[in-house]
Amino acid sequence: MPINNKQSVTSIIAMAITDLPEVLAIEVQAHSHPWSEKIFLSNFGKRYINHVIMLDDKVVGYFVASYVAGEVTLMNIAISPVYQGAGLGRALLNYLKTFSLSLSQQEIWLEARASNTPAIKLYQALDFVEVDIRPAYYPADNGREDAIIMCCYL
Repeated sequence: MPINNKQSVTSIIAMAITDLPEVLAIEVQAHSHPWSEKIFLSNFGKRYINHVIMLDDKVVGYFVASYVAGEVTLMNIAISPVYQGAGLGRALLNYLKTFSLSLSQQEIWLEARASNTPAIKLYQALDFVEVDIRPAYYPADNGREDAIIMCCYL
């Protein structure tokens, strides 16, 4: 899916295991408590929707999602800090929404760190609504942090 970007032409394609070195490099830069390679490897298979966003043939972001019984769960998403703020996260989420509809799914669920205001604002702009709070869900540098549970009804 080509996207016109100020910097160049961007595409979103299915994530391959060979993309993991680039994905892991972004993961450790973008998350305070990054997933391990083992966790990424456990999230490949028939019920997963994993994609990367490419800029000049380089992985600059990704998402990992699963689906079952009409529901998609966005488990991980990140854009390289160098490219954050350029609309690439929005492009990935819009792609996930369109792809989910093509699979006849009705909802997309996610959890966001309560402190991640930029992500929460982006999710709200893309029709995600806050459904609940999961107290002390995420590990944090000084203990635990709440997760905001959000849903987008397709």
